[in-house]
Amino acid sequence: MSDAYTDHMTRGQSEVQRNIGYILHPSITLPDAPRIADMGTGTARFLLRIQPAYQNAVLEGYDIASDLFPPRDTLPENVTLGESDMKKPFPEHMHGKYDLVHARMLVSAMLPDDWEIAVRNLVKLLKPGGYLQWEECDFKNAEWLGSSPSSSIEKTTFIGDKFRAALDERFKHGWNTLPGLMREAGLTSINTDVAVSDRVPETRERVNTGIMNLVFTWARMMVTRGVSESTFGDSLDNLERAVNEEIKSGCYFKYNIHVALGQMAPL
Repeated sequence: MSDAYTDHMTRGQSEVQRNIGYILHPSITLPDAPRIADMGTGTARFLLRIQPAYQNAVLEGYDIASDLFPPRDTLPENVTLGESDMKKPFPEHMHGKYDLVHARMLVSAMLPDDWEIAVRNLVKLLKPGGYLQWEECDFKNAEWLGSSPSSSIEKTTFIGDKFRAALDERFKHGWNTLPGLMREAGLTSINTDVAVSDRVPETRERVNTGIMNLVFTWARMMVTRGVSESTFGDSLDNLERAVNEEIKSGCYFKYNIHVALGQMAPL
């Protein structure tokens, strides 16, 4: 199955830390042995983080491609992974099976019209009373800042703005439309939350290094597809070294993380 991410940006091994203060929204109440699906699971990080608290659960991760899946023999027994595209209808045997469906950070794989389709497909997977939790970041209105007067942000802002412009149409949607789409799809008790990415200052350098790893992998992918490296004003190796120095000086990326939660009406 082709991977939509690779047409637009990388699916890097490191995942961006999302400082929202919880893994599951505090209003979620699950049974003792829930069935949970993680969509766009990637490295299965979400499932592996919740598994210790849900050792009797059925934990299933799905992704459009299996490239990032950990080896099967490294996973807990109750975690299984498989390929699936949430923009296409799920087989009927999956309908009404899950107490929780989780998705996050899929904006680069989504066109404006994809969001409604995906939400409706995911809602069909929920049991009565089941939850859909989806986290997306607002990169459209993000900004690069310096944590001190001596911080430099010039090179990081330059390459970051190139990346944002390339995915501009995708970054306009999702984070601001998910609550309404969940409501239109029949979910109730719609809950929203917004956290700022720099909520935990001590994670800044790690978070921003991870973001820039994605940006530079995207830039190198563009060069392999015929974009001149001169578009970036310097060799990408030199530019990346300069960006890493700016991050060490206190340059960081600030954006809002939006959480949308909806519940299928109980019987």
